[in-house]
Amino acid sequence: MGSGSTRPNNADEKMIAAIERGDRDAFNDRKPAKNTDKKLIKEKEARSEKAQEKTGRLKALRLAAEKQAKAK
Repeated sequence: MGSGSTRPNNADEKMIAAIERGDRDAFNDRKPAKNTDKKLIKEKEARSEKAQEKTGRLKALRLAAEKQAKAK
């Protein structure tokens, strides 16, 4: 079916094959660069801050209720 030689099938093997051929500069990984969405990051931070504030208010309310229960 084939000539017996195997082709590199992952990024590491492709890079090693490129180095062996001597064209290391020509090797490019197909993995795209990470794209950061500033608006999405700010929205997530705002949501987490809002959740932390809500948790803090609930904790204060619970502590007040416990204190009031102890007073009785």
